Amino acid sequence: MIEPFSMPKSISVIIPAYNVAGCVSTAIHSALSQSLAPAEIVVVDDASTDDTAAVVADIARDHPSVRLIQMPLNRGAATARNMGLESCCSEWIAILDSDDRYLPHRLEYLVARAEEAQLDLAADNFYNYDVVADKIVGIAIPPEAIGTCLTLDRYSFVRNCMTNMAGAVDLGLLKPILRRSFVEAARLRYPEDIRHGEDFIFYLTALVRRAKFAVFPEAHYVYTQRLGSVSGKHSSLTRTKVDLSEVEAESRKVAASQLVDDDPELAELLNLRADRMRAAKKFFAFRSAVTDGHWIQAAGRIFADEEVRTCASQALEYKLKKRWRNLLHPGR
Repeated sequence: MIEPFSMPKSISVIIPAYNVAGCVSTAIHSALSQSLAPAEIVVVDDASTDDTAAVVADIARDHPSVRLIQMPLNRGAATARNMGLESCCSEWIAILDSDDRYLPHRLEYLVARAEEAQLDLAADNFYNYDVVADKIVGIAIPPEAIGTCLTLDRYSFVRNCMTNMAGAVDLGLLKPILRRSFVEAARLRYPEDIRHGEDFIFYLTALVRRAKFAVFPEAHYVYTQRLGSVSGKHSSLTRTKVDLSEVEAESRKVAASQLVDDDPELAELLNLRADRMRAAKKFFAFRSAVTDGHWIQAAGRIFADEEVRTCASQALEYKLKKRWRNLLHPGR
């Protein structure tokens, strides 16, 4: 049970949705089942071509807090989220991706801690879920890396968003609750001109604009992996295919933008992030060559490129450590 805070706080949940008729019901019902009931659950249908809108409308008939917004044209998750931000009126706003879900006490847990610490953004840890294996496969961030509370600034945030390699911490995947008064005062919106990494840009912009942002160790969010770490298969639920070249380019663009003016340390970190994304892309190409049996191509990549060798070494080290932990602590 979460300790009560001084007075009830209202919270809205935004669910951007595109062609997710098969899973959006699970997301909505996880929000409806919260111990701190949302004042509203706003589902923004991004011009789906399947039955997404019909599924949401059916749920809304039985649950007045569920509201459907239908966009006339498909414009991406960032635009859908912005539409939700502009339509919400609660003190707090939570984002829920349509292929993910909340555990029952998530909103109560985060609002209590955010109010106690007077935060603008408050995030919990999250579980990774392999949908093909139908299994939660572990907690994303080692709790010892968070401690009782991890307070972020612009620099520590970028340092922990360097790569999406296995075993690496990527705080860009967090789904913090947002204090609406700060969002409005800082004029925060998701960048609509990019399709990859819009969360990262949103959180970084908030931190540059002096947001108080902290992460807490308990996991109450279940994140569906694009590539299942147990099954080794791609999720049919997620529509997002990460383009690391675009993430690299966007990171370099931000490093040279007005957001980073007169902050050479932040610009250096963003360019380092871009370098790491470039290296990860080359490693994934090497791994695909190995998986497909293209041994000569794979050998050429690893012998000719130091970045590929470094990534391969890190991936092997992570696998060995994971197997050793499983031997020491079976069943965890």
